[in-house]
This record gives sequence, structure tokens and C-alpha cells, in this order.
Amino acid sequence: MGVLQENIRLDRLVYGNSIEDFYKKNTLFMYDKYSKSDKDCESISIIDMYVGRFYHLHYDDKSNWMKYSPIFCVDYRKVDNRSIILGLNLNFIPMEIRTSIFDKFISDSDYANDSSLKVDFKGVYLELLKYGFEYSIVEYDASDIKLVHRISLNILPRFFYSSHPINKYDPNKLIQIWNSKLKNREKRHQEMTISILSDFYDINSDISEKYDVLKKHIQRIRNNIKN
Repeated sequence: MGVLQENIRLDRLVYGNSIEDFYKKNTLFMYDKYSKSDKDCESISIIDMYVGRFYHLHYDDKSNWMKYSPIFCVDYRKVDNRSIILGLNLNFIPMEIRTSIFDKFISDSDYANDSSLKVDFKGVYLELLKYGFEYSIVEYDASDIKLVHRISLNILPRFFYSSHPINKYDPNKLIQIWNSKLKNREKRHQEMTISILSDFYDINSDISEKYDVLKKHIQRIRNNIKN
């Protein structure tokens, strides 16, 4: 059993015997945290975000899954005058799978010191690709981030097994999305390997013909810019 699984097991002994009870209590707990700031859930400036840390974002987007985003920061890049944060959006991943993905990245030392995890984009992307959840890495324009809370590893089990109250957790829906994405996983991966992030944000040009599976994703980003 990995360190994350062990900490989840211990937290469940205190906060919930069943997954449903654990989830409900954690959702209320985290929602209260997002209205405040303390050492475990600290309100910070965008410039203090780093790769390898967990965050909760309030983001300017029509989709509630983007508007209230629990993320793991995997990279940040500059596109013209825009700062783009690449985050693994946990809203797209079933709670039990979250644990399996991250257990390999978290050590006892990380927990003891509340350290940033030693990861890079490629490592996280390839791990997600094994499970078929590589599409959960999404782009956030820093100018549209309204509020950031940095999540301490001390409360990571409670963060993992929670969601914003507006985002009703529906594992069946997540599996449906996953099944639909699996059909195009190889093609999406091919397009990702040749993608240029500036293509996603250039609203004055047509979407390149090299993008097929990513076309809707790119169009959503461009629509957000226009709005």
C-alpha cells in the first residue's frame, strides 16, 4: 500500500466509514476552507503557483468543471503575452483512480515536509496515458484565474475525496466520458505530440488541419478568449 492510500485509509477511520460519507464530509470541509485561508488551504497569488503542487482554482469559464477546478500543476508556459498554466483537472478523474495515479509520485518524505512533488509534464502525461485520462490535463489562462488556494499534502486525502458542492460528483458520467475518449486516444496522443500551444490561442487564424480530435478543445479555448 502506497503512502497516499495509507493516509486515505487512516482519514476514513476518522471522517467516514463509507466512501459516500467520506465524500460528503470532505466536500463540506473543503468548501469551508475555500472561503478562508490557513496553512493547509492557503489563498495565494498566481505568481506563487509552482509545478508539483495541488491547488483549487476559481476560474472564469462557462463550465462548472473548469470554474471550480481542483488541479495538480504540471507545467506553465508563455504564449505571446499570456501565461498559461497546465493543470491536471481532478474533476475529470474518478476518486479511486486519483489515488492510483499519484501514489507513485508521493513519498513519505514529501508528506513529512509538505514538499512539491518532483514531476514534469512528460512524466505525468505518460502516467495518465496508461489509464486513458491524458485529456484531464487542461490549459488555464492566468488572467482568468480569480482565486487560488494551495492545498497542503496534510489534507490531500480529503481534497481527493471531495468536489465543489456545485459540481455533483457522478462516477458513471466520468466513466462515460472516459469510454468516449478512449476511442480516439491514439489519435489524440499523436496530435498532442505535434501540438503547438500558440495554435490554441491564435483566434485570428483558422484551426490547423493537423488537429482533428483536439479541434473542439481548441475552439473552446478560443471562444473563452473572445468572450
